[in-house]
Amino acid sequence: MQATHSIPDQKQELLVSHQEGCQAVIGVSLDGWERKTFFGESSFEEGGHRVEWLTEMKSKSYWERLADLQPEVLISGWHTPFLESDFLRYELPSLKYICHVPGSVRHVVPRDFIERGGLVTNWGGSISQMVAEHALLLVLACLRNISQWRQVIAQRESGKEVVFFSKTLFERRVGIHGMGAVARHLANLLRPFGCTLKGYSSGVPSRVFLSAGVQGVASLEELFSESDILVECEALTKETSGAVTRALLELLPEDAVFVNVGRGAVVDEQALLEMAAVGRVRVGLDVLQREPVRIVDPAMSTQGVLVSPHIAGPTHDRLRSCGQFAIENVRRYFANEPLEGQVTLAVYDRST
Repeated sequence: MQATHSIPDQKQELLVSHQEGCQAVIGVSLDGWERKTFFGESSFEEGGHRVEWLTEMKSKSYWERLADLQPEVLISGWHTPFLESDFLRYELPSLKYICHVPGSVRHVVPRDFIERGGLVTNWGGSISQMVAEHALLLVLACLRNISQWRQVIAQRESGKEVVFFSKTLFERRVGIHGMGAVARHLANLLRPFGCTLKGYSSGVPSRVFLSAGVQGVASLEELFSESDILVECEALTKETSGAVTRALLELLPEDAVFVNVGRGAVVDEQALLEMAAVGRVRVGLDVLQREPVRIVDPAMSTQGVLVSPHIAGPTHDRLRSCGQFAIENVRRYFANEPLEGQVTLAVYDRST
């Protein structure tokens, strides 16, 4: 009996054809740090299939060994080299499934691998709770003016008058742009604070908002104008790129908080920084338009802006669970069960 998996509505040149009960080759393209971080000291075994570790990824022999092995499944990570389309087509025709342990796959997988029916997964929604937790951290840090604490201490030591304004999260009006898994987890985290929660995401049914305890609104204009705190966690698509304009940002109430844990390209970043510089808004950013963030980037030196270096994903102590998530997906693949965190063309196109 052949194992078959659901393939998105696209060209199906690559078809999963693993024979159940037959030994397959699983290539694990992770360096030593990733292996220890994701899997610890335990050996990786899956259903009696042959597992081969490919840790020397910077040498020419890596590509030769990969071609010799002809793995059906490849487990990839942050440091896995980009798999060129021609190499996959002509040197690695055996590869049917790329199980990427972290998030964005763009630096590893070419788009046409998915177009041809190749299966790709990443950590999917398994990290949503931790991203929501980080969003809450940035909200609280902005409200309590954490970026000014060092300055306040210095002023007090020098005997200068200290002017410091902090705010509480309790009973605030919080707007959430986006209604994916991160937004829903964030709504749960905010509930004990007695906040009024409103949200907007184009095309999302009202029942989805209601199920999360969030009041859906009719427009971004309504959302921004009625939010003391605005959390940006919308996915990046052609429609959402640049959707948060200067005009929208100016609708925020005076001294509002704006936090972005979604994608930097959704927001007019220059307008946001200009507003923060004059004290119009307090800003917390985990994502920027240009990444990785550099110490010389304007956001790093703008008063009223708190930047975290795109670390809203899993904390180090939870990376092992991402490895287990990947192992479970490999098991699902060979058991002909639906895969979790599948990267479709739509997911690929809105990733960074």
